[in-house]
Amino acid sequence: MVTFTHTILLFTRYPQPGRCKTRLLPKLSAEEAAEIHRRLVSHSDTTISNYLTQHNDTTYHICYTGASDKQMKHWLGQRKFVKQQGKNLGERMANALKTARLSCDKCLLMGSDCPDISGELLQDAFLALQTNDIVLGPAHDGGYYLIGINKTLLPKQIEQLFSDILWGKSNVLAKTLERIKKLQLSFQLLQKLHDIDTPDDLQYFNHHSHSE
Repeated sequence: MVTFTHTILLFTRYPQPGRCKTRLLPKLSAEEAAEIHRRLVSHSDTTISNYLTQHNDTTYHICYTGASDKQMKHWLGQRKFVKQQGKNLGERMANALKTARLSCDKCLLMGSDCPDISGELLQDAFLALQTNDIVLGPAHDGGYYLIGINKTLLPKQIEQLFSDILWGKSNVLAKTLERIKKLQLSFQLLQKLHDIDTPDDLQYFNHHSHSE
């Protein structure tokens, strides 16, 4: 029996036109924006799946919203799917991490908006958690594309990392770092990367789109 000491959670939503990547509208049509989303998720899913082939101590869950389990399986195939639970993004991320920490030592939660995500970066994140409570992957827009925690974090501490934050704003990372320091937790930052959220971000997606 394989014991999973590491967990990766991919946070995403079903690619329904008009319900995903809405900040790309009207520069792109709803269907074009949904296709961008599908390709970003596919890249993240492939990267994680390839990582798992080299690391049998790691398990992988896709935390989804905007669809049923059946729709997600039809889209992405046989994966471990978990429906996001909570009233807002902060609650949903906190709940996912609180659940994951019960069955693993280190957990990474990542979005599906970053075309530069790689297996090497995932490995760096887990290595950072060997000596830190938290690891963060900062995004150029002021948010973050990845957050990882050690199981030593208490549920209340996890909740405080995600409460009363205006998601999508340029101060998300700064606010999170304030919380980490207030809680007197240790952290490490990974390489800063680009998320694809706005029309201006498309230049970074197009730079990598040939590989998808």
